Amino acid sequence: MIKLDDIRRHAAGGVTRDALVDGQVRLTWGQFAETVERTAAGLTEHLPQEGAVRAVFLAGNSWQLTVAMSACATLGVSCTGLDPQSGTDDLGQLLSWLEPSVVFVTSEHRATLDQLVWPSGPKAVHVLLDGITAPGAPAAPGKHEALNFDLLTSAEPLRTLPAPRPYESFAVSARGEGPSRLAVRRTPSEGRHLVDLVDEFGLNRDDVHLACAPPTEPTALALALARTMLGIGATVVLADGAGPETLTALLVAERVSTGVITPSALHGVLGLPETTEPSPRTRHLRFLLTPGAHLGRWTVNTAWERLGPVLHTALGSAETGLTAVMGPEELLVSPPRSGHTTLGTTVAVLGEDGQPVRQGESGRLAFAGHQVMDGYLDGETRVAELDLGWGVERFLVTDESGYVDETGRLLVTGRVTEVPVVVRDSAVDTELFRLESDLLNLPCLRDTAVMRVSSAVLGDAIVVPFIAVAVGREATGYQALSAACARRVPSLPAHVIAVDTIPYSPTGRIRTGDLLDAVLPIITLNLQLEQSMQQEMSA
Repeated sequence: MIKLDDIRRHAAGGVTRDALVDGQVRLTWGQFAETVERTAAGLTEHLPQEGAVRAVFLAGNSWQLTVAMSACATLGVSCTGLDPQSGTDDLGQLLSWLEPSVVFVTSEHRATLDQLVWPSGPKAVHVLLDGITAPGAPAAPGKHEALNFDLLTSAEPLRTLPAPRPYESFAVSARGEGPSRLAVRRTPSEGRHLVDLVDEFGLNRDDVHLACAPPTEPTALALALARTMLGIGATVVLADGAGPETLTALLVAERVSTGVITPSALHGVLGLPETTEPSPRTRHLRFLLTPGAHLGRWTVNTAWERLGPVLHTALGSAETGLTAVMGPEELLVSPPRSGHTTLGTTVAVLGEDGQPVRQGESGRLAFAGHQVMDGYLDGETRVAELDLGWGVERFLVTDESGYVDETGRLLVTGRVTEVPVVVRDSAVDTELFRLESDLLNLPCLRDTAVMRVSSAVLGDAIVVPFIAVAVGREATGYQALSAACARRVPSLPAHVIAVDTIPYSPTGRIRTGDLLDAVLPIITLNLQLEQSMQQEMSA
């Protein structure tokens, strides 16, 4: 987040202007500066004097978290967001790698934190962000004693800023079903990133920015844009976890002009009845950014109809940062998972020999630029030194495959598998990725997921839940999806099923476990009924 010096500068230019809006709480730039200053002073009393000093948080967006992160930035302390739903084993491993001195947590996730064990855990300071001090109140049995946030904000202001610390920042890279990893950067790039984002999207201090994505969102869009908007002196409205009706009301009441939103939240807003659609009263909204790895044709078309030409999709990761963006006009005709590379980002497409291929040819994707991580904190990083015509650059080689077309647009087509070609018939991950892209481009459904299963009843198969574009249109969706599955992955039986909802995690990933738990019993029952009917007909 931004430092105290920057906050003071914006406060000097308009002390009563709103900096943060969080529900009923509104912090002006003057109040923001004072609160960050006191919080930084309170933190210094609890930080170790020697060794690496790091902070983490298990929390959603709130004014308290924004203040805490700004205080950490002022003190030169890295502050890393952890997804509370990652599981205790995964979180415990991340904490063991980071060894944080301070942990910011909310009451909602306090129980999760109390289950975690890491070597320096007993020495770490736990700060309860939504905690109010009760005189003499002891910690509950089995819980680490927590310092309530209001105690930090009541400290005496800083007299002098501490000496600069060596820069470092971390981002958690989620890896599907595998363990998370930590991407580390040891060279500050926030200033360059701020300039690039402002140039790319035409942002300015008069904007009102809606932050409707969790700060732990995998591509770090929410944090990057919130930091950028505060960096230029704009107002940030925090609405992580808000329902569709609340988001629609905020768009109107706060005169939101820019925003970051998760696909699931966007689906909710666009799924409201047309009588409550926000478009007639959202004339201020001009730019809305959402991660584009799981966005369908219905969402794009409906967003244009209801909100106007404002929706942009983004591709990126914890390792590469924001790599590609697609604007609203091209979204109407472009396939999912595509975009034009962002300012400061260079993409290379590598063949099997590790060398760049010709434009239009597919291969493994590699990225260079100031947003790209230095490496993983916990292991080896695959990099390549390449010269694309303007000098040798360091490229991070990813596990994604794709190509760059004649217009310079990047298309992600799948994930690179290390399985030899001779046994690739049983490794269909790339085809499943392409199948999902095909399905998301169908206008007859709102959302879908493609999951591979292996069970005693279904055998090796794919399960494709989908949400129809409207009630009564399930038959159309079923026919279109079944045909696409048979065309793209004929080697696997496909079980297509209409559902009312597809569950997403707070970080925007589909909760495949919950989704399978909901649909597998229904699919199994349908198969049993079909078998019974066939037996009766043949009897």
